Amino acid sequence: MLTMAILLVAGAAQGWILDPGLPSRLSESDLARGKALYAAYCQRCHGADGDDTRVEGITPLGGLSLRLGDPRNRNFGGPSFRARGRIYPPEEASALMGYILTLRGEKGFARPDALVSPHLLDRKRARRTYIVIDVRSAAEFRKGHLGNSVNVPQRTLAALGRPTLAPELARRVVVLYDDGSGLQAAKVWRTLVHSGHQSVAILDGGFKRWVAEDREITTAVSSSLPPRVFIEGAHTGQPSHPADPARPSVTLRLDRRTMVTERGFVNASEMTRHLQVGGFGGPGLYRLGAGSDLADLPAFVLHLLGYSIDQRGIDELVVR
Repeated sequence: MLTMAILLVAGAAQGWILDPGLPSRLSESDLARGKALYAAYCQRCHGADGDDTRVEGITPLGGLSLRLGDPRNRNFGGPSFRARGRIYPPEEASALMGYILTLRGEKGFARPDALVSPHLLDRKRARRTYIVIDVRSAAEFRKGHLGNSVNVPQRTLAALGRPTLAPELARRVVVLYDDGSGLQAAKVWRTLVHSGHQSVAILDGGFKRWVAEDREITTAVSSSLPPRVFIEGAHTGQPSHPADPARPSVTLRLDRRTMVTERGFVNASEMTRHLQVGGFGGPGLYRLGAGSDLADLPAFVLHLLGYSIDQRGIDELVVR
């Protein structure tokens, strides 16, 4: 079932607004009903996790909450709609869409909206409501990049004390990509999140995976993108030195190479095992041990797994 296309049209007709908090307002029986409806009418095309893309034209559904920031999706899943020859009454529509918003995608993360697959970005990047930012160097960008992307190298970003998105971009869905390591993209992701922008994600596998999947690249610079992406702005995110948790700090030793491969980030279960081996035991104060990368990538990974993260200094993370 082409769920997204059908529900978008029907929802727009109803003038109904769906928000990411819908699942929390539904009862367990409502979500169970939604799951049954999904299995009967959606799973054949979208897969059990929402990200099966073997059917041509299917849009992944894992992490749909991020894309609700796209005005074209504001009416996604109106109270009544028609699909596969039947009309869903409001209660069924609400249950189904609530369940879809709980899907964790192919890698099983609690916050799959923060990680965008190359397949999904390839379908969405031409929309004016999206802005794709290449955080590699200017020289790498000139050699080849994703079409409809704008280059913001680390050197440019570092020149701003408190970088934030330009006001006219505040409603854009931002997707960041680097060479594939995740290090540069995670740093910019944290900058944007701390500046108050929530609709931001990282391209899973970065430019390297994009090329490996034989997706289109260009050397042309888009004239439709705004020349100014970041400005100096007030810092509205988390405090730089939050109060310490009750228990003392624990050393966390992480190796980026076990968290990010050529196919992007490893799945949630593998990531959790890696963190546990490295010393992670749940909420608390952690100091990154020698050999670990800077705090940005671990913070992003923990966010994917559903934790809230504050940073205290360069190498300490407060996990809640």
